[in-house]
Amino acid sequence: MNTIPVIAFKNKAKKDRFLSNGPDAGDWSDDDLDVSVSEIENAFMIWRGDLTKPTDKDVEALKEESKAHKNFMLDQYGTDAVINFDVEQWLEQYEPVNLEITKEQWELAKEWY
Repeated sequence: MNTIPVIAFKNKAKKDRFLSNGPDAGDWSDDDLDVSVSEIENAFMIWRGDLTKPTDKDVEALKEESKAHKNFMLDQYGTDAVINFDVEQWLEQYEPVNLEITKEQWELAKEWY
């Protein structure tokens, strides 16, 4: 397998810009820290352990995980909680897109997880 199927989150308002996998992975020349397709290994991505193509079900599972995290944070810390892992909020600005990345890019991406 030369490429790995993934889902990344493409910025709806910017051409070929993707949600980074956090501030350390972000492009600091971009106001939102979005990364370009040439730096896709630094993007937040979904992939499957068996390396089959992820689907909308994988995005829905991520949304559910995010909701559980958000509820936990609110229960623990109240309305002052800082919640960065809020997929529903991400989806206001980003859309999930299927991509194929190289095995080398995937190996680099795995280092963020």
